[in-house]
Amino acid sequence: VYEIVVTRNENFLEFIEKYRGYFQNIIHPVNVTVHVIDYRPHIKCLAFSIEIIFIFLWTIELFLRIFSAPSLYLCIKSIFFWVDIINLLNTILYGIFSLIYNRQKDLLTNHIKSMTLIFQLIDIFKTLRMLKLGRYHKSIKLILESLGEASMDFLAFSIVLIGNSCVFGAIIYAIERTTNPSSTILFPNVGNSVYYTLLAITNVGFEGFLPSTYLGKWIACAAITIVNIALPLILSPYTRQLLIKNKHIIYRNDLGLEIPNDNPDTRLGHERN
Repeated sequence: VYEIVVTRNENFLEFIEKYRGYFQNIIHPVNVTVHVIDYRPHIKCLAFSIEIIFIFLWTIELFLRIFSAPSLYLCIKSIFFWVDIINLLNTILYGIFSLIYNRQKDLLTNHIKSMTLIFQLIDIFKTLRMLKLGRYHKSIKLILESLGEASMDFLAFSIVLIGNSCVFGAIIYAIERTTNPSSTILFPNVGNSVYYTLLAITNVGFEGFLPSTYLGKWIACAAITIVNIALPLILSPYTRQLLIKNKHIIYRNDLGLEIPNDNPDTRLGHERN
């Protein structure tokens, strides 16, 4: 038997009554008691049977891939090979433990719960198999190549975005704590302030938590304005400089080799034309 008791103490009730105006939705105190939770997987359900079928299909596909590969080193070198290995071992072990635990009468709830959580976290790797679809579709290949080429630009944008969030989040945190002491509950630390500032910058908003002081509200508006309006103006010259740098423009000759623009062969070809 595994019991979970969720209670709201007197301090929580006083907090709700005192700071109810800061929340968009009214929160009602609730007492919940769960007497029995069975974490054992349902081996008789249809989804479990379908998963077992796919285990055999993936195992056959993996052995065929190894058998047809010109070299075993090529298989080991591929990251998708290890993704398949992890997924297969995870699913096989999960199926074995499911059969074992379903035959037991005593529920080792904590052990089963932790085991199930670990297997479910490893199952996230199954989503990486979708990347293999890029081999068979030109549009997906183009998207992946575009993401690879824009990785540095995306990194620069992320650094600017996170940097602005940290700066303005720290300013809002300092202003709210010094001006309005009750804001210490809404913004208890710098991390929460940075998080809410990042939500506001990305047009998600501050959710139910808003700066209570006028100066804090103006700082929040300034953060949103700077990132949404000034940042594209800052990045556009950077993008323009990348496009107009002739030294970095690369041509391909008849043999498919890449030749920079300042190469003598390229200049000679332009003069002949």
